[in-house]
Amino acid sequence: MRVMDSSKVLRPRSEDGFFRFLVENSPDGHFVLLTSGEFAFLNDAALQMFGLDGEVSNELRLEDILHPSDRDRAQRNVSLRRKGSLQGANSYLALRADGSSFPIEVHTSVMEMDGREALHGVIRDVTARRKMEERLETMERNNVVSKLASGIAHDLNNLLAVIQSNTELALKEARQSPAAVQALRTINAAVQRGSSKVTHIRQMGAGWQPAGDFEPLFVNSLVEDVIDLTRARWQDEAEVQGVSYQLNWDPGAVPTIDGSAADIRSALVALLFNAFEAMPDGGWVDLSTEFGDSDEIVITVRDTGEGIDEPSLDEISDAFFTTRADRSMGLGLLLVQSTMARHGGRLELSSVARKGSSFRLFFPKGKLQSSQKEPMLRPNVAARVLEPTVTERIRPKTRGGRSVLLVDDEIELVQVVQTILENRGFAVDTALSAKDAVAYAQASKYSVVITDLGMPDASGWDVAAKVHELQPRTPVVLMTGWAADIEQSKLAQHNIGALIAKPFRGAQLLAVIDKVIATRRQSKASPATDPFASG
Repeated sequence: MRVMDSSKVLRPRSEDGFFRFLVENSPDGHFVLLTSGEFAFLNDAALQMFGLDGEVSNELRLEDILHPSDRDRAQRNVSLRRKGSLQGANSYLALRADGSSFPIEVHTSVMEMDGREALHGVIRDVTARRKMEERLETMERNNVVSKLASGIAHDLNNLLAVIQSNTELALKEARQSPAAVQALRTINAAVQRGSSKVTHIRQMGAGWQPAGDFEPLFVNSLVEDVIDLTRARWQDEAEVQGVSYQLNWDPGAVPTIDGSAADIRSALVALLFNAFEAMPDGGWVDLSTEFGDSDEIVITVRDTGEGIDEPSLDEISDAFFTTRADRSMGLGLLLVQSTMARHGGRLELSSVARKGSSFRLFFPKGKLQSSQKEPMLRPNVAARVLEPTVTERIRPKTRGGRSVLLVDDEIELVQVVQTILENRGFAVDTALSAKDAVAYAQASKYSVVITDLGMPDASGWDVAAKVHELQPRTPVVLMTGWAADIEQSKLAQHNIGALIAKPFRGAQLLAVIDKVIATRRQSKASPATDPFASG
């Protein structure tokens, strides 16, 4: 071990000298800011950072070293810091003496100087780190889009099923008729919905938007877009995995914010995915908006997941930190924090291990005026539980016992599949929820039950189990956009007779129905081989 020569170590001669030595030899900038907004002290590192000399620093004010876009926010944060309501570091865009700008990170704390209140701060040039963060953010943005892709593909499969089936009906019409017109209108509505979803995904995959291109944004509408975009993840995909998430949405009365819709959507999607990953066995996610103190709009994402141990809280924003062993890197919060910094906001986190976490996004009130009217709230955007609408069941007129119970929460798809089946001679009952389906199954027996996998209140697995309990010999057909992820053994386990992948052609669906009905008839002659026998 090398022994350092103590005679060569620089040692201060007094306590004041000790702290002066630390500050003057620090590679970071140090300052003391008075309540009047003037700097009482800047060390050499700070002066070099801003390209200033010692004489100028005697008359320097806070606004002299900040870009105009960040001056108001800095003043507000100084006020919050003195009140003790702001913690952690803040990021700003700074100005050098030559007019060039660069990003800085500032840590401050309240102090007393000559009997007056002041702020002591440490300034760090984060230009190199910001470039690395931008590269990492691009990686995380691609990761978010990749995760969304499978869910969006599921939604698009539903939309394509509507388009394809309605097109078949339209082509069969020889002339303009009410049925043909309605089919074409349904096609148009489905295409518009699909176009909107694809547009959101394309925007999220784009690069970050500079502050100069910000626009006024309606916060509640943004959050509802994210709820809808991630629905496949917290509802449909979760049902395939046998997991249940409850998402609660509590919109408040909030003004607009100035920003990039694509960037904020990406940040919220990252937070929601983070919440779902923290709850591998299911749980609750609460989403809310409010107009808080200090004219700030707050978006809160709260989960009941694994939470974060207190020693890890200081590391949570590190680029590659993650609390889960099954994740290769933890870039989600980096994306969120960089987005908040660009929007002049901040992220606050509170968490308790094994009890959950709460993430609060603080945005300054917008200054830009919107030329559009705020969209109406969508009260059912996060709905999973629907009350049954079936109060009394009147059995339809059947033809040779050809009756079908059709269960799916996509009303456009239900309408067109119902038309296909009725044109083939089936009597069809339709249910938009699992509860309605069970109510029908309790009242009447069916030749076949066709059910979607992911629905608002329960899964297709639950529907199949209840139908088997009520009508052991009734075959169940599962139709889903997740067909490629379902193993045949799981179908047998849930007493499901056949699987059909969305989108499908009418002829494919009819062929599957004919097959399961024929199998049922054959089983009557050979009970020992009856796959739907109750045992």
